[in-house]
Amino acid sequence: MTAGLWRRLGVLLAGAVLLAGCTTPTGGPEDPGRPTGGGSMSGTPTAQPSAPAGFLECPDAASDKDLQLADVDLTTAVWATPIGWADATGYVEDNPLEEILANWVGEPVDDPLPRLNVGAVVIYGGLDWTDLADECGRVPITAIEAQLDRYREQIGAEPLSEVERITIAGLPALHQDIRLPSYDYTGYWVFSENQLLHAYCQWTAEEYRAPIEDGCLQIVESLTVS
Repeated sequence: MTAGLWRRLGVLLAGAVLLAGCTTPTGGPEDPGRPTGGGSMSGTPTAQPSAPAGFLECPDAASDKDLQLADVDLTTAVWATPIGWADATGYVEDNPLEEILANWVGEPVDDPLPRLNVGAVVIYGGLDWTDLADECGRVPITAIEAQLDRYREQIGAEPLSEVERITIAGLPALHQDIRLPSYDYTGYWVFSENQLLHAYCQWTAEEYRAPIEDGCLQIVESLTVS
């Protein structure tokens, strides 16, 4: 993919939440597994070696019932601005539940669309999975879906698709299409042990969906985390 401008988010504040949307302010401008213990086999030839103290044996992949939390700093995320897009001004997060670490908003400029037809990358911090994550850093998928459900109920959002498990930048992620009164959007979520990266793109009418979704795919497919 031919990249446009490269963007990176820096840490500003600590906070935590799920989902969001862009709006124009009133009056404003425009898994990896852990190593297991080695050593010689003891007992009969069919006996399994045990892991020594200090090591944790985790499956190579999370089950269908769990989501692996990424062991990375999501604020190191970098992605390409979609071709024909540029930075957008005059937007704030709609219904943020907590403080935001940082965010970026972009919009088509070669073929401009009406306001609110934009894409964004937002990073939240301060998530706490202590009571839900196991020793391998995995959280029941039902717990995450329940959190998404609570948020949708709070803002009156309607799911347009089932939650889909995908991979972004080599990390476990979720994807879902959402409907709000003023726009629809497609959202992507990457969870780390204490952060959340939310990349999403929204459109105000079906005729604007294709170019917005195309831009969103460029963002997601180019995204890397160091």
